[in-house]
Amino acid sequence: MQAPIGLGTTADAGTGSPSAVGHSWVGELLLRLLGAALQILATLAIVRVLTPDEVGVFFRGYVIALGLSTLLRGKYEIYMAQHIIGRRAAATGIPDGAVLMQLARRMLLRSTLLCAVLLVVTADLDIQAPQLQTVLQTYLPFVLALPCVSLSSFFGEALRAANRTLGIVVAAYAVNVSLLAAVAVAPPDASLAFYSWAFLLGSFVAAVLALVLARHALPATRAERLRPISREALQAVDSREFIGLARGVLRWGPLCVLSVWAPPLQMAQYAVAARTALIVDFFLPALNLTGCRETLMAKQPVCASRRLLVGQLARALVYASVLVVPLLLLAPETLRLYGTPYDAQFVVYVLLLGVQWANGVGRPAVRHAVVEWDARRIGLALGSGAVAVVLICAFGVASYGALAAAVASLIGASIVNTLAITLALESQRTVQSHSSSPSPKGGV
Repeated sequence: MQAPIGLGTTADAGTGSPSAVGHSWVGELLLRLLGAALQILATLAIVRVLTPDEVGVFFRGYVIALGLSTLLRGKYEIYMAQHIIGRRAAATGIPDGAVLMQLARRMLLRSTLLCAVLLVVTADLDIQAPQLQTVLQTYLPFVLALPCVSLSSFFGEALRAANRTLGIVVAAYAVNVSLLAAVAVAPPDASLAFYSWAFLLGSFVAAVLALVLARHALPATRAERLRPISREALQAVDSREFIGLARGVLRWGPLCVLSVWAPPLQMAQYAVAARTALIVDFFLPALNLTGCRETLMAKQPVCASRRLLVGQLARALVYASVLVVPLLLLAPETLRLYGTPYDAQFVVYVLLLGVQWANGVGRPAVRHAVVEWDARRIGLALGSGAVAVVLICAFGVASYGALAAAVASLIGASIVNTLAITLALESQRTVQSHSSSPSPKGGV
């Protein structure tokens, strides 16, 4: 429902002849247009067949699956992004694809164990509280989808770090097509759980698609993929646990508060606005070519100059604005597609577009911060930001509902991207000051 705070920058610059590149760009744009259309059509179909309260209950299931998976996979995503963006495969001799599958197995085991625990709790509640049977039947597929969502999202973030962002859009086809098919074949008296099972089916297909795309983009031999991960790598992954949790809370904390404390109607209104605003993330990577072929094909990390970094940030600002401004102008007509009561959430939709804009502007700096890792500063900023975002939403949700969650989400995106830009510029300033200082007398 909410655009990821990505760990990588944007689209692949591509290789080959100019005609091939042009053809590839046109095909990619068409695939992204299809992804955006499916996103809007699936949301529109759900709000047409379900009442607003039922829509709110349904999208609470999204929070269960996507929110929990974000907390589970956070540290693995960060380590994988550093391995890809930092070109560590050249230094360690371990291909990115091998590390990806090693971490994916551990992350899948972790999410499967949590899924099993939740199933035991669900079964106990079904016996102890029969009045919750309908709610439990609705949320059971979302719990079962937890391993699939974790896997597809983890592969998606790896593809983002590797500048293969189109794979994320293509993998998202599965869930939206599954929801559209469920609406098309559903009997008139279909229960809410029917659409929840459609989400589970789409999540499974999305995980398979993401696996295929990730193995194609990050190849490795079967022996390399099956090799156990080293103890040093596991320790490095575990050291990122807090930062991964803080990042997950910044992304999903407001939605979790909203889903627990606000009425279903508020949840439905926020979810519709968030899914619509997400189409910005579908298109931004295709336009914001912040890298170059030399950077993407390098065997070692490329140390960008301050001038290049500022240029990347400037281009990101332009492209994000070019995409978001027209959507802001079309916001009333866009929300009118969904009808009442969703068309009344203009401010919420605008704020969530602001979230997408902030994430688009900060992407080059986020990539730089992942490589130039300052765990203490990043952990302190993300941890304090996560607490602030949750408190803001918690105190405001009773009075403002979805608006409070949208404001908190914008604050969270602003914290992450402002931190990344600040760290990137400070790092470049330090490098330049060291390079310009005279070497000591007698030095080499």
